[in-house]
Amino acid sequence: MLEPLDVSLEAIGLSVSEHSPPSGETVYTVKGDTHPHRHLFRELGGDWDRVKQAWIFKGSDPRKSVVDGLREAAHVRGFSDMDQTQLSKKPHYWGHRQRLRDRFLKGADEALPDYELLEMLLFFPIERIDTKPLAKELLARFESLAGVINAQPDQLGEFDKIDHHTITLFKAVRAMASRITREELSDRAILDNWDKLIAYLRASMAHRMVEQFRVLFLDRMNVLIADEVQHQGTIDHTPVYPREVLKRALALDASALVMVHNHPSNHPKPSKADITMTKEVKEILEKVGMVLHDHLIISKSGHSSFRQMGLL
Repeated sequence: MLEPLDVSLEAIGLSVSEHSPPSGETVYTVKGDTHPHRHLFRELGGDWDRVKQAWIFKGSDPRKSVVDGLREAAHVRGFSDMDQTQLSKKPHYWGHRQRLRDRFLKGADEALPDYELLEMLLFFPIERIDTKPLAKELLARFESLAGVINAQPDQLGEFDKIDHHTITLFKAVRAMASRITREELSDRAILDNWDKLIAYLRASMAHRMVEQFRVLFLDRMNVLIADEVQHQGTIDHTPVYPREVLKRALALDASALVMVHNHPSNHPKPSKADITMTKEVKEILEKVGMVLHDHLIISKSGHSSFRQMGLL
């Protein structure tokens, strides 16, 4: 059963929890839609905890002082008291952001479904609105979390609530995902870490809207020396020049290569042009003692390997 003060606070999206350690002062934590009342909390001696996203009061219970302060503020604005009927009209999502954050932090990494994870990510660039409908709209439009994060800026611009802040955040998430998976390949023979290599390439290329041709240059132990984008093309074509590949391999003192390109069409099957170009690169590398280990085609639906298909 909630106390009257708790009912008043809950009506405006606030909750207060109490913790009494064996030694020391009792700590009161105020969570929920605290932003409109931050000045009052500060005046009452509260401290903002950036990690918990809550106001912390030590010693005395802040409930009565908070309610009195809110009533005074309401009186100054022309209301005689905190009208529960008016308070009940507050947006349903008041306090929802903190509850969702708490549930995520207390649970496993997979505790939230995709739409709630995206909803929570949207908290950062988009303030003071319910982001759940937008999260669901984005997933419906782009079909998956990866599709949303890799969407082009002009596509994201179709949504009214998305601006450059959200677009920047999505690009940062995309870059971090790619770099994290790439770090797992460092200082190891990539042919012995095939699953991680594919995960890295999918994170980097699978959702690109134009073809991109890149080369992984390897040393004598098949450890990655460099991962470089050689060319970018149109939605269905990327020009590849075998002598440029050889020239760069010599400059890096590479001993072996893995070629990679993506198919925005979402079909990883190699074209005749892909097969012809691969044979040309393989022959020119063999003349200088270099090995072409594989040519991979990456798409949203999967990948294909020239070596596994018997084309190398």
